[in-house]
Amino acid sequence: MSRERITIGGCPKCGSDLLTCQQNHFQNDELEIYSWEHKCPDCGFRQTEAFRSDDEDEPFDPVAAQTCPFCGRTAKRTP
Repeated sequence: MSRERITIGGCPKCGSDLLTCQQNHFQNDELEIYSWEHKCPDCGFRQTEAFRSDDEDEPFDPVAAQTCPFCGRTAKRTP
């Protein structure tokens, strides 16, 4: 599993400069998961979203899954 966290600042709840954007990527055979989390250590604000290749309700778009739904940054892919 690859994981990358960056500080982006600008918490929508308290305005903290410590808001982070964390991206996780997991791939095993046919299963691929991208998850995104925005989290503020000052006020506890948290947003999460995950995209799974085995989700029967939502079609999996690997290009869209690599973009954070909250801030728009693109995931780094590891070989």
